[in-house]
Formats: sequence, structure tokens, C-alpha cells
Amino acid sequence: MDASALLWSVGILALPLIAAVPVSALFKSWLGNKASHARYREAVRRVLNSGSTLRKYRSALDEEARINQIDKDRQTRIETAMLYPLNIVHFMFVPAAILSPAITFIAFPVGLLIYPVITLFEMILIRFRALLSILAIVKRVTDWQVIGVRPPGEGSKRLDPVLVSVHRLPTPVLLGLFAYLVALYLPLEFQWTIITTILIYVILASFTSVLSAAVSGPLVFAATAERRMITLESYVKERIQPIVGVGLVALVIRQMIMVVRTPQFTPFDSPVQFSLSVITVLYSAAIVGLVIEFAYNRRRGDFVGSEFVKAVIDDMDPELYAYVRKGGEMSLISLGRLGEMEETIEDDLSFEEIASAPSAMSVINRPDIPEI
Repeated sequence: MDASALLWSVGILALPLIAAVPVSALFKSWLGNKASHARYREAVRRVLNSGSTLRKYRSALDEEARINQIDKDRQTRIETAMLYPLNIVHFMFVPAAILSPAITFIAFPVGLLIYPVITLFEMILIRFRALLSILAIVKRVTDWQVIGVRPPGEGSKRLDPVLVSVHRLPTPVLLGLFAYLVALYLPLEFQWTIITTILIYVILASFTSVLSAAVSGPLVFAATAERRMITLESYVKERIQPIVGVGLVALVIRQMIMVVRTPQFTPFDSPVQFSLSVITVLYSAAIVGLVIEFAYNRRRGDFVGSEFVKAVIDDMDPELYAYVRKGGEMSLISLGRLGEMEETIEDDLSFEEIASAPSAMSVINRPDIPEI
């Protein structure tokens, strides 16, 4: 075994993680690392932890931003980053944007191929209500109740679309690498391995894209026996991410061992070639993930989510709750039926209504941000 080649291959595989460290530091600086930025983040955290929505405390947060001399762009970035947090995995894919001109010719045709397949899965899962049937089966098997819980970002007009897109990127990217490593298991010539990878990836990415868009709304499983609530979005992630994450590690190690011990049974002459192929697939999948995000999620994501919620309302008529925390007490407050959500949102008092309402206080400058 060539020890230097093995070390080089491991180093190549570690490059995305190494590159993510400075990108993460730059991102934190871009968000804001001054004391005034930390104070504003604390104000947003208190609102989110109270169980209320940013929309309800918009006037208070805007006033807090003005006091701390935070412009609207930075205010938007801070709020979006708290609602859609990014970690080191997200920053691993940033170099794909830099390398995109070199690999777009690989990724773009795959993106074009995915679009009609996504449309097909949307028709099956949403229009033909296959996803609703799956939800009913999960509900029956687990004996969980489906309810609606008002999301903390509900009604927020200040979300950075780029940060939201990056937040959704890891799943389609890692699925691309997962499909490639699965295809390497098959006794195929390398060109057929690539074709098989594309086919597996197109199916997996299309299915998960529609699924993720559908469950990103207010629907929640209430597991009363387990004393917990699980958003449908979290439930889906809990099923997908362990399979992809653990599977990726196992498949990479397995393939690396095969390349080192029996290269004649693999498409690679050395582990360095294998590592380079992994990086190429990873960054190509990142470009495809961006194509999915901009071509599908931004255009159809909200529609798919609302259509699925409407289907659940028609079939199950779930209750809508606000999950409220005040001091050391936490409670679920019924707001009516989920189908009445829009009317309930309008019942929230605006800053002007709060200021003009009768009050025992002599002066109301702004609605207080809740103390936690």
C-alpha cells in the first residue's frame, strides 16, 4: 500500500471541511460580531423562545434595531440566520460557487433532467394525495395526533432568500454523493456508474425536494405518550439525515479500503483518484442543488406547502395552537382550527393598535420584547 497516496486522498477528502472553517468565520463577521449585534440577537432570541412570532413583535424589534444602530439589511440577515441556522456542513458547499464555471457543464444537464421528474413527484405526492395517505398511515401506526403550531417566522417579511436557500442545500447535495457511492457498489463500467448515479440522484432529489417543501409548514405531530411535539419537517429530517449521513461515512470508508486493497475491482487506480471523484461529485451536486433551489423551491415551494396543508385540513381538520413560554411555564394555547389560521393571524395587535388601546400605563412607547 502506498502510504503517501492514502494520506493525499484523505487530505483531498478533508478539503471541503478545511475550507469551511474560514468561510464560517467570514459568515459570522458578515452577520455581525459587535456588541450591538449581540444585543439585537438576544432580543430576537427572547421573542422566539417566548413562542410568539417575529411579526407580532416587529415594531419592538425594529425599535431595538434602531437603538443599536442596525440597518435593515443586517437586521434581516440576523433574523434569517436565527430562523434558518447554518453550520459547518452548509459552508462545505460554498467552494462550489467558486468552482461553478468549471463544473456547471456537468451539473446543469442533470438539473434540467430533474425538473420534469420533480413535477411528476409533485403530481403523485400532492395532487394525487399520496403524501396525505402516508401521513395517515404514520398517524395510525404511531397513534400521534396531527396539529398545527404557529411557526416562529410566520408572517415575517424580512428573510434573506439566499440564506434560506443555503439552509436547504445539504440534503440534495449529500444525496448526490450518496447516489454515487451506492452506484460504485454495482459491477459496472465507470461511464455506466455515472449514468446510474444520475438516475438514482434524480429520483432521490426529486422525491425529497417535493417532500421537504410539503412539510415545511405549521404541521406538527403531537406525541402525547412521549411528552413531545415533532414538526413534520423535523420528522422527515430525522428519517433522511441519519441514513444519508451514516451511510456516506460507511460507503466512503468501504470504497477507500477497496481501492487500496483491490484496485482491480474498482474504476480507480489509486485512492487519490477516488477522492478527486468524490470532490467532483460533491461540488457538482451542490450546483444541482442550487438549480433545484432556484428553479423549483423558490417558485413552487410555498405553493406545494400550502396545497399539502389544505389537503390535511380537508382530511383531518387539525387544531391550531400557539406554543407559549412565559417565565418557567410553557403551555399550548388553542387558536381555533388550522383552517382559520389566516383569520387568527389578523387578530394579532399591531404596534399602532397596542399604542392606541386603553391601558393602565400612562405612556406606551413600544411593545415590550418578552422576558424569558
